[in-house]
Amino acid sequence: MSSGEGKVIAVRWLAMVLLLVCGMLSARASAEVRAWFDRSSVSMGETVTLNIESATTEQPDFSALEKDFRISARSTNTQVQIINGAMARTNLWAVALEPLHEGVIAVAPITVGNDQTAPLSLAVKPMARGSAAAGDDVFLEVEADTTTPYVQQQVAYTVRLFYAVSLLEGNLDDPSGTGLQVRRMGEDVNYSRQIGGRRYNVVERRYAISADHSGSATINAVSFRGRVAAGGRGGFFSQGSPVSTGSETITLDVRPVPASAPQPWTPAQALRLSDNAAQLPAQVKVGDALELTVTAEATGLSAEQLPELSLPAIAGAEVYPDQETRDTAIVDGKLVGKRTRKFAILPQQPGTLNLPERSLSWWNLATDQAQRSILPARSITVVAGAATKVAETSTPRADSSQAPAAPEAHDAPIVSPGYWRPLAVLLAVLWLATLLAGYLWARRGRSEPRDETDPEPVKLWRPALAHALTRSDLSAARRALLRLNPKSGDLHDLAEALEDPDQRAALQALERALYRGDSAEGVVEQLRNAFARTP
Repeated sequence: MSSGEGKVIAVRWLAMVLLLVCGMLSARASAEVRAWFDRSSVSMGETVTLNIESATTEQPDFSALEKDFRISARSTNTQVQIINGAMARTNLWAVALEPLHEGVIAVAPITVGNDQTAPLSLAVKPMARGSAAAGDDVFLEVEADTTTPYVQQQVAYTVRLFYAVSLLEGNLDDPSGTGLQVRRMGEDVNYSRQIGGRRYNVVERRYAISADHSGSATINAVSFRGRVAAGGRGGFFSQGSPVSTGSETITLDVRPVPASAPQPWTPAQALRLSDNAAQLPAQVKVGDALELTVTAEATGLSAEQLPELSLPAIAGAEVYPDQETRDTAIVDGKLVGKRTRKFAILPQQPGTLNLPERSLSWWNLATDQAQRSILPARSITVVAGAATKVAETSTPRADSSQAPAAPEAHDAPIVSPGYWRPLAVLLAVLWLATLLAGYLWARRGRSEPRDETDPEPVKLWRPALAHALTRSDLSAARRALLRLNPKSGDLHDLAEALEDPDQRAALQALERALYRGDSAEGVVEQLRNAFARTP
């Protein structure tokens, strides 16, 4: 063998040794850490399990997964084997991942200690639409009572979760969408249903959804994620297997407010306007308060969507609106909003008090046209009060200096004739004592400063005013302040009797707020500051 041939053979042998060493190193690297998905493709809303196997005890770095997946659960399992008399330890990590987007997701190598996994890929398909096929363990169903609502019209949206396995835990998302107002209605309803020969438990949840603007609006798919007690994928999880499913999306074609619709826009399936005018007395006196209660109740609207209740000016009377009460209930799967307001009506003069006709215009969704709910007019007779009658009809009695007329023979004597002189003396003494007491009291009032810390009027009105302001009750505050001067028929008269400009301004603000139904917050603070001083 020549020297040249020997060199060639040596090079070939060296190359073979190098290839063998590289293969052994590669095999060792792949044996050190291995990664795989339990499925090659999934749908949006489903989870997939990523398995990582390694001989090292160091934890894998899963941070690279967070941009493409939501990590919902993790589990670790350790296996020990005896191979050719030597103990081999293998650690297995299982991670439940939910894709964040559709398409082919490329998973970069994951670092485990000093090693890295091979790159992986996962195909993610769109979320399965509609109810799952017969035999699925868990699926969702959604429906809307209309897909062509008006702006602000209530859409009854129902979500039903069907499951035929034992759920350990779960989370059902609420519906959402751009430009949509979503309100949950009532509590979950639980029942069972037979589907395809299989018994399913059902959780039904209801929502009221309304659109802020006309045009196309999408109610996004609803997702469910949970764990089942047995079966399903992901056998590495000791606390059950993960399960998830999703619903279909629903597109709404939202119609604008009709041109012929009355304002404010009030779309309802039914609306009832009522009051207690029929229960009010047919006749009252001047100054006696009448309490009129008006209620608007609508099906398909919340209380906040109903227009504010008001009462027009009434000739010959003052009107003071009380604070409004609002209530929204769920009746037969629909929102029922109720708005109630009380009005204090104070007649100011004798005659006929006419409650005018009151109405509320709204859009009837059942007939798809405008409608008007009307409260009829009511007339009430107002007579003069007792104090007015006394002022008009009373006349002075005969002068006390005149001798009393002799009683008629048939009249019984009021006082026995033998006692009238002592009685007259006693009355004269009492009269003189009254004059003297009045004189002394007047001098005391001029010589001594008035004690303004606890005058008698304060005992009557100040606690009542403080209590009313604490509750932000403007009607009660008005009643308390009128105690300052019982002769004042209204706040206007009381304001004219006061000298403090801040107190007069506070009374004017109170009167405006009562009439217009403004917020009580600013008026309460103004009254509290102004009447911290005794008038």
